[in-house]
Amino acid sequence: MGILKKLASQTLVYGLSSMLGRFINFLLVIPHTEYLKSVGAYGDVTTIFAFMSFFNILLSYGMDTAYFNFIRKGYPENKVYAIAQKSLFISTFTFVVLSLILAPQGAAFLGYPDNTEYVYVCLIFLSFDALSILPFARIRHQEKPLKFATVKLINIFVNVSLNILLLAHTPEFLSGFSQVSLIFMANAAASTISFLILTPMAFDVSYAFDKEVFKEMIKYAWPLIFVGFAGMVNETLDRTLLKRLLPDAEGSYQNGIYGAFYKLTMVMTMFVQAYRFAAEPLFFKQKDGEESSKMYADVMYWFVAVCSFIFLSCMYFIEPLAHLFIKNQDFFKDARGMFVVPILLLANMFLGIYYNLSIWYRFTNNTKIGAAIAVSGAILTIVLNIWFIPLYGFIACAWITLGIYSSMCIASYLIGKHYFPVPYHIQKYLILIVFSIGLWLFQDMVICHIHVKWIGFLINFALLSLMLLIIWLLQPKLKNA
Repeated sequence: MGILKKLASQTLVYGLSSMLGRFINFLLVIPHTEYLKSVGAYGDVTTIFAFMSFFNILLSYGMDTAYFNFIRKGYPENKVYAIAQKSLFISTFTFVVLSLILAPQGAAFLGYPDNTEYVYVCLIFLSFDALSILPFARIRHQEKPLKFATVKLINIFVNVSLNILLLAHTPEFLSGFSQVSLIFMANAAASTISFLILTPMAFDVSYAFDKEVFKEMIKYAWPLIFVGFAGMVNETLDRTLLKRLLPDAEGSYQNGIYGAFYKLTMVMTMFVQAYRFAAEPLFFKQKDGEESSKMYADVMYWFVAVCSFIFLSCMYFIEPLAHLFIKNQDFFKDARGMFVVPILLLANMFLGIYYNLSIWYRFTNNTKIGAAIAVSGAILTIVLNIWFIPLYGFIACAWITLGIYSSMCIASYLIGKHYFPVPYHIQKYLILIVFSIGLWLFQDMVICHIHVKWIGFLINFALLSLMLLIIWLLQPKLKNA
């Protein structure tokens, strides 16, 4: 089976499971917007989860990518896995001890000095998630997407079920906890169950610890911490800055609006995530050469094609879906909430393109240069958000996210072609993106004059068919795939 077919099949499995999982997870918007007492409470949940994403990066410190890379270099898989997992056990245990000692200070740092319990509960899912990273990476390396998907879906099912149960029918013995704490408890329970399922693999570390190999792995991986931090800054810091840069009530309100409508881009984000799960281990198994370089370019074409089609499809049906999933009409009082959806869809598309382009520094051990690009983007994100949030609120966050991701794509492409040349079909990628935006704008102008639903549906179907035709006509030759 060719790499494109294998990538497509595995992405489909990851994608379908991710689609189901994200859809189930997306249903959390319903109980959160229905049972939480205020939009501000939803904003607080969004803020704290944004902080937790940074700790996820810190606790994994690039060991999953180092695992793939060192197997690619020819090291025994069992040896690399054991070294990386033992390292994660030690670092996670150290983090837990320090966090328990400094819990009051940690709660104050998060902005909730009166809610130390947030730290204790979040610590549970942070530590178990960290210790599950390598087992999930091994499953991906073994090309077992069904196993991967099963564990992830169990996690999501437990999380969603407990969210609904705890918010809608809070047990008496938990009635003293805030609604925000109950949401974190649901996450902690889900992460614990996932780790228990993965326990046999998590503790499969009998291979002797090799200090020299570990030093090489850390040397490769530590810049990826900054890559991860920078990525989280670009993805989530805007939501923490909204709370800090705007008056308290207004900050929580805007954060709630922004967080809810951000979730409407789930189709794009889940495809990008599913693609990464499938592509990363497969790319690391490829040998360098002209044929592989062309394969990377062709894969990028189909990635952009699918993302462009997803963007168009989402924008044609976003308004009814928004009202279907966001039950509290207070979220629609600010019209800018719907306005940010196309901006964020495009931003996530460019984030996926950047992931594709970043293979050059991962393959050539230039992770420091990759970190420099990511950190530069993060610094710009911070500066621009601090500047523009007080003026324009969350609408600035969306535009800045799109601008930074597209800029990082350009920088990665220009620098990467000197280290790892790939014959990317740049013009074709741009045509697909421009056409998808153009067809959306055209439909937006036409559909407002159509008052018969079935005619509007036919127009949408015709334009989506036209997009598929354009994708088919522009496709690169696949004889070398």
